[in-house]
Amino acid sequence: MSHHENVVVLTALIHRAYAPLGAVGLNFTAVDQTVEQTALRVQHGHCLMAEREGQVVGTLTLDSAYDPNLHGWARATPWFFRQDVMHLHQFAVEPALQGQGIGRALLERAEVQARAQGARALALDTALPAEQLVAFYQRHGFAEVAQAQWDGKHYRSTVMVKPLSETPPSVDDIEHRCAIVRCFLACYQARDWSGARTCLNDAAHMVWLTSGEAFDNADAIIAVNAHYPEGWQLQVHQVDALATGEVISLIEVRQGDQRFFANSRYTFADGRIARLQECWGTWEAPPAWRNAETLGAYRRF
Repeated sequence: MSHHENVVVLTALIHRAYAPLGAVGLNFTAVDQTVEQTALRVQHGHCLMAEREGQVVGTLTLDSAYDPNLHGWARATPWFFRQDVMHLHQFAVEPALQGQGIGRALLERAEVQARAQGARALALDTALPAEQLVAFYQRHGFAEVAQAQWDGKHYRSTVMVKPLSETPPSVDDIEHRCAIVRCFLACYQARDWSGARTCLNDAAHMVWLTSGEAFDNADAIIAVNAHYPEGWQLQVHQVDALATGEVISLIEVRQGDQRFFANSRYTFADGRIARLQECWGTWEAPPAWRNAETLGAYRRF
């Protein structure tokens, strides 16, 4: 079959597998996702398929960390923004063949591939009211680490993680801090001020060095961004860990024909951002004297 035909077959299988959940009011994306949505989800991750007698009877998509610029909806949990955690979605088994080990085989294969790519854990989410699904994942080593309310869903979800290494990821480690910063910035772009507020310690302190301004609690930090004149778009260029346990980020903000850049440094307390120091600058064309003829190893991009 062609790629398009495979995607059509997968979409139909996913619809059949999730139809019972949709019938009780759980509006999983998989209940009625389009062929185009299936194709996009497959394209971003690695699609596993189980076959029996030449027919596709099960599927699972294994994904690496989401990108805060492209997948801002994932801001509800840092676990999907961790670079060392892969996650599962689009998991379906033909209804008539469920309970025969097909789902287990797909999960085991996903674990093998995730370990081969250096992942320290697998993550997934599912509806809390889907008790049979929650129990299935628990039997296969997944445990709840958080809960999330995804946009547009009629239910609350449980976020579950299965460690794959001797040093499993923790909410206290540096990669989780980086993931919190990615969530924080994704919330800004989405104007999700309540979500951004949850990333901040109540006594968080922010300093803007270039303008000589200080914001002395979390509410003031949120307020200045929420009141900023609209029309801006934020892009995350970099989020990195420092040996000190701090995190740094580089972001770009475009507003009309203006471009602003910020280097930011974050410190943490009790698993949330406690101090944020930002240095802002504007984009401007370089002067004529800065050129390759004068400087040698020089270029403009």
